[in-house]
Amino acid sequence: MYKIGIIVNPHARSVQKSRQDIPSLLRKIGGEYVDVRLSTSLDELDRILLDFKTSGISCIATCGGDGTIHHIVCHMITMYAPSAPPPLLILKGGTMDNIARTINLKGKGPDILTRMIACLEEGKVPEIHRRDTMKIENRYCFLFGLGLTTNFLDAVYEGEKGTIKNLKVIGRAIFEGLIDKKGSSLFKRVNARLVANGKELPFREILAILAGTVEQIGMGFKPLPRANEKEGTYHVIITGEKPIEGVKQFFRIKKGLPMKGELNFNDIISHLSIEADSPFKYTMDGELFNCDGTMTVEMGTPVELVYV
Repeated sequence: MYKIGIIVNPHARSVQKSRQDIPSLLRKIGGEYVDVRLSTSLDELDRILLDFKTSGISCIATCGGDGTIHHIVCHMITMYAPSAPPPLLILKGGTMDNIARTINLKGKGPDILTRMIACLEEGKVPEIHRRDTMKIENRYCFLFGLGLTTNFLDAVYEGEKGTIKNLKVIGRAIFEGLIDKKGSSLFKRVNARLVANGKELPFREILAILAGTVEQIGMGFKPLPRANEKEGTYHVIITGEKPIEGVKQFFRIKKGLPMKGELNFNDIISHLSIEADSPFKYTMDGELFNCDGTMTVEMGTPVELVYV
């Protein structure tokens, strides 16, 4: 029998703010097709995934945002290696839901699970979409960034999260970029030597790096249209421009058009090495991490995403 192992993050904003008991609701919808578990720590996540692997679960479902998906994907790939992990069903519940958007998955978690159960009861095979991941050390992700990308998230995560907060930080970035505000935390640069697919970039003062195997980053931004152009590659944008140039080209970035100017790199690659002069912060799927100054962004294990 096809079995879906559902992992609910009780700390996810959507789960905490829901008027319904999400785990109970998912159990009611899924019936005998589902095994619903709550994970409150990474150790607990590993125990759940080991149970799923031992019992031969057919599909793993996530209930939370992109950060929840990030941790589940990382631990899932590691737990099932060297074999491929089971397909991933995203029960959307995040602010951005960038990973779900890459396959145009509609509705929220309960709606998606309802469609999935109907598909199984009708004896149909759910549609599967393969997506590459990027790997940094022992972690895997669909979106990676540093510089302005990370600085933006720092500002967004300060205090209450949500769409309104995101818009406020976007407005702040536009204003500070236009007036060329000195010492702006949003536009703090990273000085680094970058080598993309064996070729060193001709500039070192990095304003931002954004890379991904998914096209969108939320809020209507689709800056990575080539993310799935070629298997075994990811789309990366690197800019060393002044903040005001980035602001002037705001709508080009939003639409996925390459920035104009010599201090830009925009291409699909499979390997990026970064050697910075000092430690820096970076993001993987919206989660923030610290680097001592040297890292490699390479191709990771592909993941199959379920569409219903």
